[in-house]
Amino acid sequence: MRDTVFEFLSARPQGATPEEIFALVFAPSVGGDAPLASSFVASLLGEDRRFRWDESTNTWQLAPRQADLALADTTFVVLDLETTDQGGGASAIIEVGALRIRGGKVIAELEQLINPGTRLSPFVVRLTGIDDALLARQPPLAAVWPRIAEFLGDSVLVAHNGAYDFACLNAASLACDGEPLRNDQLCTFRLARQVLPDTPRRGLDSLAAHYGIPTLDRHRALGDARMTAEILLQLIEDLAKHGVSTTAQLLEMQHRAQDGKPFHCPLPSEKVAALPATAGIYRFYDETGQLLYIGRARNLRERVGSYLSNAAGHSDKTLELIRQVCDVRAESLGSELEAALDEAAAIRRERPPYNRLSKHLPRIAFVRLTLEDPFPRLSITPRLRPGRQALHIGPFQKRRDAERAVTALTRLYKLRTCPGTLQPEPTVIPCMQADLQACTAPCAEYIDAAAYRTQVSDCLAAIDGHDAESDNRLMARLRQVARELGGERGARLYADTQILRGALATGRSLSWLTRQASFVALAAADAAGTVLAYAVDQGELVARASLQDESDVEPLLARIRASRQGLGRGDGDMVDGLTILAAWLRDRRADEGYVFPLPAQDIPAELAAEMAVACAALLRR
Repeated sequence: MRDTVFEFLSARPQGATPEEIFALVFAPSVGGDAPLASSFVASLLGEDRRFRWDESTNTWQLAPRQADLALADTTFVVLDLETTDQGGGASAIIEVGALRIRGGKVIAELEQLINPGTRLSPFVVRLTGIDDALLARQPPLAAVWPRIAEFLGDSVLVAHNGAYDFACLNAASLACDGEPLRNDQLCTFRLARQVLPDTPRRGLDSLAAHYGIPTLDRHRALGDARMTAEILLQLIEDLAKHGVSTTAQLLEMQHRAQDGKPFHCPLPSEKVAALPATAGIYRFYDETGQLLYIGRARNLRERVGSYLSNAAGHSDKTLELIRQVCDVRAESLGSELEAALDEAAAIRRERPPYNRLSKHLPRIAFVRLTLEDPFPRLSITPRLRPGRQALHIGPFQKRRDAERAVTALTRLYKLRTCPGTLQPEPTVIPCMQADLQACTAPCAEYIDAAAYRTQVSDCLAAIDGHDAESDNRLMARLRQVARELGGERGARLYADTQILRGALATGRSLSWLTRQASFVALAAADAAGTVLAYAVDQGELVARASLQDESDVEPLLARIRASRQGLGRGDGDMVDGLTILAAWLRDRRADEGYVFPLPAQDIPAELAAEMAVACAALLRR
């Protein structure tokens, strides 16, 4: 009833008479004399701080909101709660500390312990110093709530990272008064994100240290409220330099996103809450049902829910997407690996506007030596290219590591990294690599093709073998070049070469991946009783299957044989599958799955037997 009157008066800044409000509530046909209307409306609105009676005009009007005032005239109540660790809500509150501030000065304080009616955990006792004996002598929430509510009044409520505190207070208001809090709310954590974007940490202690605020009575409600109040005044002072002078500007600023615009996500939280907490893919749609984006998640509910928060890590493009998302549809899948493969296929097939090409793929890098080139060159690639005459080293977990490996190889063997096919000319001016003695500059005919091939052969002898002798050659070359470089440059070469040696060790164990890219991977599914199988042949994902029993291995191998005979490739158009599986092979734990190289010719019976044993082990997992 009061909310109806509030909406009515919101459209009538001049106010309304008691008779008009009485007619609004009961309809004009009810009638009623002026004294009855005045008495009824006074009892209805008199205790609600949102309304005021103006005797000069004999009308009820909306009371001025704190948000409409200048900062200097606004009343803030800065608060902190100490609670049990048994969830939220009104029953969790064990202490309230609050300060009323106006004009930059504290004009009142409130400190109140509350008996929650339950025992405290040892953690809460250690953190706060509050124990059961102390709370046993304190009143319950219902007895002290009127005093707390009066102290809050119609002020702007302020807390640090305050969503939890505000939720507990709102629950207390509902439990004790039967209605929610109507105060504007300000979070100093969110505000600090706007004022101090370059400050990496914005917790209470970090901001106190930034502003030189003493941390007294930490983890007691009034002590934390005092720290928050000091931080608020410092933030307001900083914002005043940028023209922020009203409370409305302050409240709006806390909800700004990284791009400076208000943060808003129209996706209903109920839709997110209904999502499963399983691995899968999700699709975002706008208000017209147009597909916007496809993503994957280990936990669908958690991942999609992250779009509802104004996180500092959202890029401008992500924020643009979030402001359009009105609907989400999700599909549960057997594992995060399965979700990654389905996401890649769906993006390639459906081409949503907010999916950037290859952005969904895992970060993976290989160093490639192009052996088919007359003057082979070193480069970095995120893709394996089976069938081409090239040597691949990796996979590296970070592109930066791949770059360091290339730096080591160019220092050690002086191979080129410039793109394209060379047409050596003596008139060519070499690039800086030659000046740094990291390339023998075949482009300028500083070295002929035969001598350059000798450099390539030396490099291959050190990195392409499978025995200790190869590593010995690499280390001997390292010691020689490091002595020539000397000092810091020699030490840096040692560090870069260690990165290279680690990748070579990984590459040797996965040589069947980097050379012919033909293998079968068996992965444990999230759900018990299922093994996920993926077959890659010469770089193409030719078969995917869910295995419920060891006997399912043979039909999978039959599909691989059929694909080799041209009887229908499986997911051959999905060129991203090899990249996804290569990242999984690089990062997987020993108990997450098994990998079996596929021979180039016939698939022997021994391979089927080994795969059946591995399948049985994963099913028992």
